[in-house]
Amino acid sequence: MSNALNEYLGKRAPGLACVGLAITLALSGCGQSGGGTPGVVLEPASTEFTISAEGELVASESLPISLPASVRMRFNIAWMAPEFSEVKAGDVIARFDDVQIRQDRDVTALNVTKSDFELADVQRGGEIEKTRISHDSQRVVGEREYTETFAGADERLFSRNELIDALADIDYLDVESAFLAWESNTFDQRISAEENLILAERDAELSKLKKQETALGMMELRSPADGTFIYARTPWGEKLGKGKAAFPGRPIGQLPIRGKVKARLFVPENDAVGLASGQRVRFSLDADSNREFTATVTTVSPVASPRNRTDPQKYFRVEAKIDNVDADLMRVGSRLRAEVITHEVRDALVAPAQAVYGDQSNAWVYVVSGGSTSERRSVELGRRSPDRVEITSGVAAGERISLIAPPEETG
Repeated sequence: MSNALNEYLGKRAPGLACVGLAITLALSGCGQSGGGTPGVVLEPASTEFTISAEGELVASESLPISLPASVRMRFNIAWMAPEFSEVKAGDVIARFDDVQIRQDRDVTALNVTKSDFELADVQRGGEIEKTRISHDSQRVVGEREYTETFAGADERLFSRNELIDALADIDYLDVESAFLAWESNTFDQRISAEENLILAERDAELSKLKKQETALGMMELRSPADGTFIYARTPWGEKLGKGKAAFPGRPIGQLPIRGKVKARLFVPENDAVGLASGQRVRFSLDADSNREFTATVTTVSPVASPRNRTDPQKYFRVEAKIDNVDADLMRVGSRLRAEVITHEVRDALVAPAQAVYGDQSNAWVYVVSGGSTSERRSVELGRRSPDRVEITSGVAAGERISLIAPPEETG
């Protein structure tokens, strides 16, 4: 026997004295008959194996409502129209908090102004620097002419040290002249680099400012058409609403197309025995519990997961196509209760799951005979559901099996 079956059999409900199997089983000894051992007589019958589920109606086709994708930033929802409210084209359905965006816009505008002042300062400083270079160049030329005149005078009129100093001055002035020439030749390049750096920073701030100004014009989101406004969900399954974050390109809501709905069911992980696509579904709506509708399972989630972050219980998400949609009654968000029919058998022996025991490799029941005497009997199993198991061999029709294990087995 597989681990899954062993785990399944280990989840039988303890202490259940009477089990109603409306179609398949004839109850016997559900009280004090046979020495007080509760049991059930197995008789061939046609049986449906079902799984109970709860869920809601969701849109199969809808018009998504979202912020334009042109501005990539976070928007905090300050208000949304009530869910399931009827809206007209052009109605405001959401407003966003603009306080932080306005503060960011003011800071960005200040940075643009700061860049303008820096650019003007660099240009003004460049004019001053250019004038200094020109004046220093003229000074060096004059000093060199004077020094050359002094160096060419009669050597007898000056000491040897004075002549050496004059020659050194000429070398120094030559170096200074070369440096000033380099400053003059590279002046435009250096000033242009500083200006380009400031302009690049300014352009980035201007782009940010434009985005913020555009965002401030998107603080109200209007409905694109008439319809019933339904909240969208986050990637974690939570509904959007006041205080939540919205992002451009992701829907914050939808307008379902009338009559285009499907059933979304949530099956507890422990009950999902034999669940598969293509199976039939019976369901009723809380809005009209007297009517029964049918559907067909189209998809089953590959893994079970919690429905929300606060509840650790895991569920398989099942979606089903409704056979006949009542557009007047079936609205998105309507709650429903359903049964998924996983299998059907004819002329089969079906027992309550609590009466079947098992370990890793075997399954058995306790056959009651001679009053309160119970015989452990190995059996082969077939179809099953959370509360019923088909027994394909090991017991015969008309035999009675115990709903509880003998004291010596449980002790």
